[in-house]
Amino acid sequence: MKTFLKVFAFNVAIIGFFLYVGNSIPQLRQDPPQDLVLAADAPAEDFVRAGQDIFYGNCPDLAGVGARAETRIKEEGYKGRATNGAEYIVESLHEPTIYVVEGYQPSMPPLGRQLSDLEIVAVVSFLQSQGGEVTVNGQTRFPKWRGEGGGAAPAAAAPAPAAAASAPGPAGASGQELVQQWGCVTCHKFDAPDKLIGPSLWDIGARKDANYIRESLLDPDAVVVEGFPAGLMKGTLDGSSFYQKLSLQDLNTLVNYLSSLKGGK
Repeated sequence: MKTFLKVFAFNVAIIGFFLYVGNSIPQLRQDPPQDLVLAADAPAEDFVRAGQDIFYGNCPDLAGVGARAETRIKEEGYKGRATNGAEYIVESLHEPTIYVVEGYQPSMPPLGRQLSDLEIVAVVSFLQSQGGEVTVNGQTRFPKWRGEGGGAAPAAAAPAPAAAASAPGPAGASGQELVQQWGCVTCHKFDAPDKLIGPSLWDIGARKDANYIRESLLDPDAVVVEGFPAGLMKGTLDGSSFYQKLSLQDLNTLVNYLSSLKGGK
């Protein structure tokens, strides 16, 4: 019995010692990072941080591109419309094949359409900060590339009339909600292989990968399915202000949802 009590007392002492040591060490609180909400009057640091998140979510590292952007437009082979480094970056996001740097393949997808005006400014801010000077702010707009069908309309443009069927859903909307809100179900079947105005999408995830689906949303005429007219989908999306209003989050949700459609499997 005495041996048991000694062992018990020793264990209690050891536990008490570790509790004392653990509680005597200062505890550091680490809250989860807060999502940045962009506004036209946000400081430059917020645009750089948001641009970094957007850029690394879609593109490889391009260290030093901020300085190089200013010189690209002066290169002999450049035939684009940009007149400064910021415009060159925006042009590269919207029309990446207009000037392909020697030694590289024209494999970059057009990302500009999926970004809002402020998200474009954020990406430009971040890229300019990589070896260059940030020259844009929340009031900066790029009307050469942000007109109809190219992304969010410039601030001076008259707003497109609202329509309940084409209004973008709330942040965090599901893929099923988005295809309803943007009228995709009018032209495509999602629950059967039957054709409507466009091909059935009920098994698109089994036939095509996410890159193909994303390209089809951003540039519908890049690959036109045999038996269906070119220009119809793009014209429909342009008319519903899809490219002006769709957020990056909702685009990714749509791509993920369509990729998950495997024909009832």
